[in-house]
Amino acid sequence: MLITDAAVRETAATIAQSLGGDWVIDPEAPADGAAHLISTDGKGISFRPIFGGTTVQLWITGSAPPPPPIDATPTEQSTYEAQNAVRLPQGHRYNKAATLVTENDEEPETIIMRTLEDDLIPAFEYKPRYVGHRPWVDLFDNALSEVMGEVTPATDTTLQDRDPASDDIVGSAEKPADAEPGPAVEGHPQPAAAQEAPHEPANPPVQASSPPRRKRPRRTSGKGAK
Repeated sequence: MLITDAAVRETAATIAQSLGGDWVIDPEAPADGAAHLISTDGKGISFRPIFGGTTVQLWITGSAPPPPPIDATPTEQSTYEAQNAVRLPQGHRYNKAATLVTENDEEPETIIMRTLEDDLIPAFEYKPRYVGHRPWVDLFDNALSEVMGEVTPATDTTLQDRDPASDDIVGSAEKPADAEPGPAVEGHPQPAAAQEAPHEPANPPVQASSPPRRKRPRRTSGKGAK
């Protein structure tokens, strides 16, 4: 959707209301065809339509840093100086263009607000080093990586990682009602019952005796008999 020069001030009022806080239309801004918003801490937001209203050019203007903390510790003072070093300096600008011709035919206010929230407002506290640089995204990704690195991996072993040889497979003691009876499984082999020795009959059967062997005469030493 296009934005006309006549609609710029009305759109600026809607944007100021959406931003909330202490953003208002700058009453001292020059009449240069652009809308200028200002906050009580000195930050500025401006935009103007270009290319016949098909595109809007947006830019922000940095403000003076906040006063240093009173009776700050060395750590607090170092933090304050580090934060000021990455802020958009006072009077410096950072700009971004956004097309108003979209497939969803969105309202100009919607596109302008999305561009401010995603690409411009965070640059007040983290100045980009080049066009398209978004250092606040890098900070978020680094913080997320540190948090994910502190997560302890789960110690549970999945079936895929488990050694089958070390598993004790325990079957269910319950049988379904329609299961056919199977062979009994003995948990521990029992020793076989001792077999009794066969008893001999009291009177053994009589066996036929063989004829007695005849003894041969024993030969004596000496001379032969007369």
